[in-house]
Amino acid sequence: MATRKPAASSSTKRRSRTTSRTTSRTTRRTSSGALYPRRRRSRPGLPTTVGTALGALVVTTLLDLSWPLRIALLAVVLVVGLAYVLWRHRGEIAAGEAPGAAEDTPAGPVAN
Repeated sequence: MATRKPAASSSTKRRSRTTSRTTSRTTRRTSSGALYPRRRRSRPGLPTTVGTALGALVVTTLLDLSWPLRIALLAVVLVVGLAYVLWRHRGEIAAGEAPGAAEDTPAGPVAN
């Protein structure tokens, strides 16, 4: 037969729960650590608007192109990207060493 818990123990549990709830509410913080969250801008700025417009224009243009032109455009983008990477590392290429080659070679003679 099941026995009933005394009323005192249940009221004590309720009291401790409400106390912990109110404590957690008053000390709640955002991920940045501030007590009050920052307000966001109500309207997007000019760079966001211009970026959205340019993105829409690019997507519309790409959808209107034929497949050979799309592939040619992709090839041009890849060639320009490769040229940019080579231009940025031209000093290392002229010196004849790879970017991580200095870390792979030992500093002195190897002891046997």
